[in-house]
Amino acid sequence: MALSKEQIYEKLACEVSKRFEVPRETIEGDHDFVKRLGADSIDVVELVVEVEDEFDIEIPDEDLDELTTLNKVTDYIYDHQGK
Repeated sequence: MALSKEQIYEKLACEVSKRFEVPRETIEGDHDFVKRLGADSIDVVELVVEVEDEFDIEIPDEDLDELTTLNKVTDYIYDHQGK
């Protein structure tokens, strides 16, 4: 069964909070992972791997540069789940 955007967002927000050691309540959907949350390139790659595993999707390298915020990743997963 496909997840709603809200379910995807909440799962991702919890993972981002844990991975980047940021309180969940301070994370907003438009926060840039690198600029706002202090992630480096390794952090982002690890997050992508986690997302691929958690949501059973594969994110092509050419799409990675666009996935810079929680909202963008949520939309991407929502649009690609079950494919």
